[in-house]
Amino acid sequence: MRPIEELNLKNFKSYKEQPFELSNLTVFCGNNSVGKSTAIQAIGILLQSNFGKVVNLNDELVHVGNLDDVHNTYNRDEDELYIEIKSRGNHYKWGYNDADQREGLLGKNYLPYCSSNSMELMELNEKVQGSFHFQYIVADRWGPRDNLLLSENVPHPLWLGTKGEYIAEVLDKLLNKSDNSISKFSIDKDPRRHKSTTSLFLFDNIVSWMGEITPGYNLEPGTEPKANVSYNSIIHQSGKSIKSINTGFGYSYSMSIVVALLASSPGDLVIIENPEAHLHPKGQSYLGRLIALTAKAGVQVIVETHSDHLLNGIRVITRLKEDFDPKLFTLYYISQGKMQSNVEKITITKDGKLSNWPEGFFDQQAQDMFMIMTGQTQLPNKGA
Repeated sequence: MRPIEELNLKNFKSYKEQPFELSNLTVFCGNNSVGKSTAIQAIGILLQSNFGKVVNLNDELVHVGNLDDVHNTYNRDEDELYIEIKSRGNHYKWGYNDADQREGLLGKNYLPYCSSNSMELMELNEKVQGSFHFQYIVADRWGPRDNLLLSENVPHPLWLGTKGEYIAEVLDKLLNKSDNSISKFSIDKDPRRHKSTTSLFLFDNIVSWMGEITPGYNLEPGTEPKANVSYNSIIHQSGKSIKSINTGFGYSYSMSIVVALLASSPGDLVIIENPEAHLHPKGQSYLGRLIALTAKAGVQVIVETHSDHLLNGIRVITRLKEDFDPKLFTLYYISQGKMQSNVEKITITKDGKLSNWPEGFFDQQAQDMFMIMTGQTQLPNKGA
């Protein structure tokens, strides 16, 4: 069961009032600064605050300022703002409902729970926050480094950090120190298993999936507890050990995403901002394929992306995997509106086709190719 089934926003940032249905795989795309990140940030605010009596606008996952910063600019006079989720069939809401509540929170950087019923929050913590693990990987991830600090007070043993800063430590656990309950896939037919290996061990499959991005390399992670550091050597196919600092940004940026997708269990939640960063188109496509297979495995994945290659990788899995249910996938195309961001929901068919293709939706390649082939600068109108 999905941890979060729906998200409803009222006067939050670029939205006056906007519902989002969240499937196993939900993708947000659109131009820059139109509100793609807003839905993800709203969920991050709840996650970083453990769905508490108050939820912080600024913490480890998300930093958005105070309430005046997030109240919808075009609807300043309306004294209501909330973030609401539906989980396990129940609704939970944080925010304010009237002018008095809003004035009392002026200048604050948190939102209170919108009910005095403490049993609701206890139920939420038992049924939602206590029943799944999550990973929240931001766009500004750590690039190549010789070593990384060890983790402290993390949400769960395989927590990668928002920037992938604990990736080497997690890899070391999966390879050297973990029992089978977290180092292996739980079932033999997990769809995330890479075709090149028969192994159920997560580490072997991580190496294989990373091989789609940078072929010919193995991983050799380790930790030095006395120095409070972890490290990850990259083993070239010649056998030479290469320091992490000498690998590319694409390899470093994608590794935490690959591990997050493979190491999460059914019922968990993975949120990723711009997974395509620094990646070659092939790497983007294969990352899209792994994202789709992770959703098929029962993990809820929420992605913000600018990449048509990543989207096409998802479409490839929909087309080639006969048992992939198109209902697992929902795409929201976000565009600039006059009073709030416009949201267009796009679904996918079993043969990988999208339900609609709005203007501005991944059409730049078509425009550029038309100009190259014809020397004209204006595409013909649809239907012409």
